[in-house]
Amino acid sequence: MNFIKSHSTISEAEEMLNIAQEELCRPEEDVVHYNVCKHAYKAIEKYLTGFLNNHGVHIQNSTSIKELLNQCRKIDAKFNELDLGHLMDEDHADRLMVNLHTAMEFIKTAKQTRVLVGLS
Repeated sequence: MNFIKSHSTISEAEEMLNIAQEELCRPEEDVVHYNVCKHAYKAIEKYLTGFLNNHGVHIQNSTSIKELLNQCRKIDAKFNELDLGHLMDEDHADRLMVNLHTAMEFIKTAKQTRVLVGLS
């Protein structure tokens, strides 16, 4: 059961990352940076959740992305390399400037998370 749930969640993460990357392929004036960030964020969240599911950890829908990362770090120290603070400051989300640079940072972090969960 854990494998099936983990595989499904990882597949959803892959889809979210693809959607985020496809948004950046649009003409510059048509790119919605918020959508890139939103889908990359969801990809990160789903990659972490899939990793935890694969290791038998039950995740509730209300679990924050910071908590997901902390749980991943308890299982595998390589997750200490992943810094979400500069992108995921939940206490100051209103301060996040959503622009091309931010969108690229979200994509970069999603790709890094993808590698950490064992995909290349």
